[in-house]
Amino acid sequence: MIREFSVKLKATNSKARTAFIASMLIAFALIAASSVVPLYHGVVALVGMVFLVAAVTIYTKYVSPIYYYDITFDCEGTPLLVVRQLIGKRETTLCRIGLAEIVKIEREEKAARRAHKTPYGFRKYSYSPTLDPELTYRLTTMSRYEKAEIILEINDSFAQMLKEYSTEARELSAALDDDEY
Repeated sequence: MIREFSVKLKATNSKARTAFIASMLIAFALIAASSVVPLYHGVVALVGMVFLVAAVTIYTKYVSPIYYYDITFDCEGTPLLVVRQLIGKRETTLCRIGLAEIVKIEREEKAARRAHKTPYGFRKYSYSPTLDPELTYRLTTMSRYEKAEIILEINDSFAQMLKEYSTEARELSAALDDDEY
């Protein structure tokens, strides 16, 4: 029986926070140094701005957001996996897929994830709160609109439950399709 629930994620390492602080310190040091150096002060300031942009990017992608993975139902009773992101007071739905559309769920270590090549015609999405996590799961989804691979940072029990729910949703969907004809 598919139940509705929500999981709030936290980063599993502090690489993003460390990279953000280091990038900010380097950016401020280079921008300050650009006013002191006699030659190439524009180039030094430009490199400082590159580090500042990198710091802001890391902050908005990994440090600031809070991710939620939800199992819910739409208005027609279709079970869904929804990925939400909360930054400050702004909540954004990043992903909304039917559980019946999940074809495969694979566990991946860091090396396997890096070595994996996304097949031609598939889109790739990563909804992980951690910069370079040790363990992720790759969901392969196929719908009438797109084929995609979605990388989620979940634990083994959540992945097993997601497999069971997707199998149950496919069976339910097949039974409903048979009733329509």
